[in-house]
This record gives sequence, C-alpha cells and structure tokens, in this order.
Amino acid sequence: MKVLELHILQSFPVSCLNRDDVGAPKSALFGGASRARVSSQCWKRAIREEAQNLDGSLFAANRTRYIVARLEEALKNKECPEGKEREYALLLADAIGKADDKKEGAVKTLLFFSPNEFEVIAEAFLTTEGLADLDDKKTKDAAEKARKSVKANDKVKDAADVSIFGRMVADDHSLMVEGAGMFAHAISTHKVSTEIDFFTAVDDVAPEDSEGAGHIGTLEFNSACYYRYIALNLDLLKNSDHLGHFSDEEFKKVVDAFIRASILSVPGARKNSMMSFNPPEYVLGTIREGQPVSLANAFENPVVSAGKGFVAPSIQALEEKFQWMEKTYGFTSIIEKKIPEVGMNEFCEGLGDHV
Repeated sequence: MKVLELHILQSFPVSCLNRDDVGAPKSALFGGASRARVSSQCWKRAIREEAQNLDGSLFAANRTRYIVARLEEALKNKECPEGKEREYALLLADAIGKADDKKEGAVKTLLFFSPNEFEVIAEAFLTTEGLADLDDKKTKDAAEKARKSVKANDKVKDAADVSIFGRMVADDHSLMVEGAGMFAHAISTHKVSTEIDFFTAVDDVAPEDSEGAGHIGTLEFNSACYYRYIALNLDLLKNSDHLGHFSDEEFKKVVDAFIRASILSVPGARKNSMMSFNPPEYVLGTIREGQPVSLANAFENPVVSAGKGFVAPSIQALEEKFQWMEKTYGFTSIIEKKIPEVGMNEFCEGLGDHV
C-alpha cells in the first residue's frame, strides 16, 4: 500500500471543539491520564467542508435524505419529458434509498452523492429504451438499473469526497464505496482537565428597580495541544472503483486539496464565542509503502509543560518516536516534509509530486 500520512500537532486555547451528550468537551483515558479528544467523525466533516471550499468542482458531494429535488434538477438537465420530472425523481429516489412516506422529498437514510452522480443516474434512466411506454413494473426496474450506473462512471468528476470519505448504503451494497481516507480521533498530548465557565447575560431594557441578571448559565471548556493522525491510501484512491478515471493532474489536485483541508480545517463548535481558529504548530507529512502507522504512542506518557508550554515538548516527543519507528522497524519514506521547516505551498507540492 502506498500511503500518504499527516502527523499534526495543533494547540487550542479556551475551546470546546467537540461536545458530548451533556455539552462537555469530549475526553478519553490514554496512558492512565485524562485527555481532551475530538472524534474522527467531527474532524472529518470539517475537512470535507474545507475541501469543498478549496475546490468545489472536485469535492461537491452532500450528505442528505432530501434527494428528490436534486434528482428533479438532474432530470431537467438531461431533458426529461416535461411534466415527468417529479414522478421520475420519486421513482429514482425510492430505488436509491427507499422513499420516506413521513418526509416529503426524502428517503429513509442519509445518502452521500454528488451532482454528477445524480446526473449519471438520470441519464441512464432517461435513455431506457421505450421508457414512455413502459408499465409501472418495467419503469421501476429501469430505475433500479439506473441507480447502479454511478459505479466508476467516467462522467463523475465531482465526487472525490465520496472516494476519500466513503459511502455506506446498508440496503444496497452495490452503491457502497470504501473510503480511501483514514482518520484517528484527535487526543491531547498531555493531561487535560475540563473547566467550567460561569456567565451572565444582561437585560438591556429591564426596569430600573429590577435586580439580578437576565440570564445565568455555565458551559464547559478546556485547552489542549492535540495530536492528529490522518492517512490516505493512494493505491485505493487510484483504482477503478474510485478515481481511476481521473487524469494525473486531476488526481494531484484532489490530493493537494485534501492535504490543505486536513491541515487548515477546524471543527466549528462555538466558533463565535471561543474563536478556536488556530492552525497547526507542526505537521509531519510522509509518503511510504506499507501499512499506515500512528505515532500516538509518542504521548502514551503525557507530555509535561515544565513552564515551556506543550507544543515544544510534543514536537520533540513526536520526532523521537518517528526516528524510533524508522530505526526499530525499518520504516522509510519516499518523501518527508515538515511544517514549519517549509511553508504550506512547498509542503503540499513536495508531497503532491510523489502521489
């Protein structure tokens, strides 16, 4: 396996990047110490949204139950017979995800599709021979056949996110896509305790004789330096079920956008009240042959600040672990780049030249 790996150290002051069911920052025990944690699912969404911002032509898929309107639009783009768009869209939606009788225009499960994929399905359906004269049973069969047309279709050029993040469709394995991206939960490199912020809100127009605050409350937060590990299976991403129909240049653009999104993305929780927009202090990027390997055990013994903060000792621990892995297990890199030794552009271009 040819794998691209990103080892990221990212420090956040007062923040609550990922909340649990009671609104507290997520946590985990590791090395016998309580750590701050951000789930892989949380950061994956942030990466996916950032990738769309960077290149919406390659990363255009959306996860939604409301696919009927999108299918209607695709059918119109493919010159569907006038007045048939809604009928056919409902038929195709039911074939793809089982129509939800309680939610108009929706299916029963979340689906992750791109606009090009809906267009390919619409085109395959509309080009069914004698469609206008088919009975209900044969029309439904045509819809069932059309839904499978997205698999490795050369016309799908906007679903890089589906190939990287994967698609799970429990009711129809033919639509499933194994994600080429691999994401670990982010954990703090050091012991972390959750703190509580007591706050009040003032009623601006309360009567002069009123007393007390208009509202009082509490919320929980922490501060932490996180280790994040992300890997991309380049061989899987290049195969015929994923982006095998992309040119080398298109493939490099996908990987470049993914690297940048992985580095720059930040979960949006409490983004206006805590402003947790802190880019990484350190990124180690490699391309290797072999299995993906996290360096989280560099922090199994929690890093200690000793009055110098957590970033510097975390970088030292990570680099020592990386050198240990090279010496002990013979891991060698095709290329290795580090931020801040080089800037973002040189980092991404250097890795991109070897994908």
